Amino acid sequence: MNESPAPGRDTYPQGHIPAQWPAYGSQPYAAAQPYAATQPSTAAQPYTPAPQPGQYATPAITTPLVSPGGRLGAVLLDIGLVVVTLWIGWFAWSMVTWSQGQSPGKKLLGYVVVDAATGQPFDWSRMALRELGIKGLLGTVLSMCTLGVYFWADALMILGAGTRTLHDRMAASVVRHL
Repeated sequence: MNESPAPGRDTYPQGHIPAQWPAYGSQPYAAAQPYAATQPSTAAQPYTPAPQPGQYATPAITTPLVSPGGRLGAVLLDIGLVVVTLWIGWFAWSMVTWSQGQSPGKKLLGYVVVDAATGQPFDWSRMALRELGIKGLLGTVLSMCTLGVYFWADALMILGAGTRTLHDRMAASVVRHL
């Protein structure tokens, strides 16, 4: 009697499975490769942990960031220079120091505004945008619209991670020592 196998039963001898019909969970015999050849190499990509709050992933910023007290001192020094020079002297000095990524107060204290991603000091145009556009114009408008809430939120953000204010975050900047 010629019996055909029951449905679902192998018709091939034990251990012989054709390449076009692999066993469940395995590759066809012709396509099987060693494990090391199929996995990407991780030797070229060393493990770098994620930055902790207050740290930056870029190795470009090697000097420490300015403390909140130091930032407050630079702002108070700038305000004092504005009052003493009747705003004109401070503004003229700012036109020169902005090319180095500094305000007059930051210049006197040895601080510089740098790009948060690259660590490069701001050039004149980015400093002008940060100081006049974001801190000056946008900050004034937002403070007036929120009845001063924006001013306090911006000022108190300095106490958070990375000692960055809202205008620092908008300009993608950090303030560090020279």
